[in-house]
Amino acid sequence: MKAGIVGATGLVGREMLSVIEQRNLPADEIKLFASKASTGRTLDFRGSALPVEIIKKSSVEKGMILLGATSSQVAREWVPMALEAGATVIDNSSAYRMDPGVPLVVPQVNPEAAGQDDRLIANPNCSTIQLVMALAPLMEVAPISWAAVSTYQSVSGAGSRGIGQLQAEEKSGPSYGGFHRNVVCEIGEPEHDGYTFEERKLVHETAKILSSSFPVYPSCARVPVMVGHTESVTVSFTRPVPCRVAAEALAGFPGVVVKERGFQPLGTPGTDSTFVGRVRNHPMDPCIVQFWVTADNVRKGAALNAVEIMEMLLKS
Repeated sequence: MKAGIVGATGLVGREMLSVIEQRNLPADEIKLFASKASTGRTLDFRGSALPVEIIKKSSVEKGMILLGATSSQVAREWVPMALEAGATVIDNSSAYRMDPGVPLVVPQVNPEAAGQDDRLIANPNCSTIQLVMALAPLMEVAPISWAAVSTYQSVSGAGSRGIGQLQAEEKSGPSYGGFHRNVVCEIGEPEHDGYTFEERKLVHETAKILSSSFPVYPSCARVPVMVGHTESVTVSFTRPVPCRVAAEALAGFPGVVVKERGFQPLGTPGTDSTFVGRVRNHPMDPCIVQFWVTADNVRKGAALNAVEIMEMLLKS
């Protein structure tokens, strides 16, 4: 297998390389691509220093699997070129997620969405991945009427820039609109209806992955945590569902760990699991189940999911 990472020097790109090494994928060759500013850099992989280069059509080989960790704007430039050269692309940007011809995949949830002929597969948003990891097993318990989610997203969701900003603010002190000692109740600019693009991702990506028609009501905020997104989720079922039954379904789902106490995002960095905690019924409505979800947004919410898609393709 020949593979490559586009955006290799960024936060997610470096984590992709680390996950490939840790999971011992059988890669004969890995190429690293980044912007012109990173030309000349090297990254360690299996004891060797791999050079970073600018992606060109001539550097992409037919049959190569490329993992994308770039912005949507950049992805729209290099992905068509890579596909034309014969590569298979697993793209982490939002550029192609809602394209009806592009599978949007979480391997534990909808592996069947990616066929053998699909050469472009989209990686969902980090907050969407951990949400559908919790909703998928609950859909097997009873039909869902609606789901509401409030996200408390770490600054690493904004990449290395977000981490750097929080670190600088921790030294200089809090400022209006900053991350330190603050909860920023919008991620991105609200659109005409008041919803941000980050919130729209949760609405539309969840429906596409789960092939569901129930509405999702999202609210997204940024919190002063380095790594680890947390979500407060409320699910309304069409019939009463005891919280014990919901917790058992969640605990039996691959990749989900149920923890009733001691539940916090600071325990997630570097882990592969999606953690669910405080599963409970609403005291006045047995059709309502509420819980918290948290995961490492850089790893589980981006790099690991992309690598697991790669593993899935190699097994097919």
